[in-house]
Amino acid sequence: MEGTYGNLDPNEPVYKTPTCKNRGSSSSKKRLYLEVIIFLGILNVVLLAGLIALGVYSRYLAAHLSDIKHSLTEDTNDKLSATLKANLTEMVKKLQSSGGWTCSAAPQQFPAAQIDAGQGMVVMTDKNSSAFFLSGSRWSKLGSVPLKHVSVGPPGIWGVDRQNEVYKFVATDFVPTRGLELKQVDAGGQGQIVGVTISDSIHCLNANSASSIKELMNWDTMSGLLIYYSCAPTGCWGVNSEERIYFMQMSNSCNEPVWNRIDGAAINVEVGSDRNVFVVNRDGQLFERTGISGQVPQGTGWKKIEMSVKIKHASYDLGYLWLVTETGFIVECTK
Repeated sequence: MEGTYGNLDPNEPVYKTPTCKNRGSSSSKKRLYLEVIIFLGILNVVLLAGLIALGVYSRYLAAHLSDIKHSLTEDTNDKLSATLKANLTEMVKKLQSSGGWTCSAAPQQFPAAQIDAGQGMVVMTDKNSSAFFLSGSRWSKLGSVPLKHVSVGPPGIWGVDRQNEVYKFVATDFVPTRGLELKQVDAGGQGQIVGVTISDSIHCLNANSASSIKELMNWDTMSGLLIYYSCAPTGCWGVNSEERIYFMQMSNSCNEPVWNRIDGAAINVEVGSDRNVFVVNRDGQLFERTGISGQVPQGTGWKKIEMSVKIKHASYDLGYLWLVTETGFIVECTK
């Protein structure tokens, strides 16, 4: 019952109201809740202020660390550049003029791995699988795809990556093609693309297919086995795993080749658009093919180009012979 009724005392009211104890308890709880809410609000403000301060400090610390890293990188690069310049200067001193060739240090993108020249362009890859093209007196990045080998010629710029996937340069970057995996590709022919696989099988992509924008390419398989393959409008050259050198005349089609064995031994061969042929042997020695003419496209002999440094790769176009040394420097030679 909420009240008590009775007539025991005439001076007392008939009904007694409840006490205020419950009301006091409810007010205390409300004050407690309010204090908790205020405390949590203050705590949130403090935490927010702490997070803001931490963010500001993190930015400052990141900027400071970036400055330190940039400074260390600059110091390292300066030291590296000084070392490279010293080595390059020493190499240039050792370069000799031989057989009418005068050689000098080219613009550097150290350490270079492979170089190719054609259609007035020079392209290269470094040992980090980055591709570059020569622009004036400096190397500029060529696309965003890591490549181990790149080639330039009438069909454009082509390359292969470390997984032996074949790429074609379109607009501003390399795009993958499907149909065949190659370890080396050459774009120096009359529009066709040639290359070899990791099993040394020989393949050719005709000019129509090479110039198409289709992703799937239909490659023709050719007879023979080669580890390196290079073509020019006048014919193709190759070397096999036994370091034997071969030559064949070829049009812009991918007809079955008739290989002619050429004297000499090499691990790398390159033919320029004007039929000049150069090979590098296992000892890093460089040779030029002599006696090449319209009647004798395979030439008649080899002439050694004396170099005081070992050569890893060679390419020729428009009177310039481009070389990559065993240590990764780039050399240009002219007659």
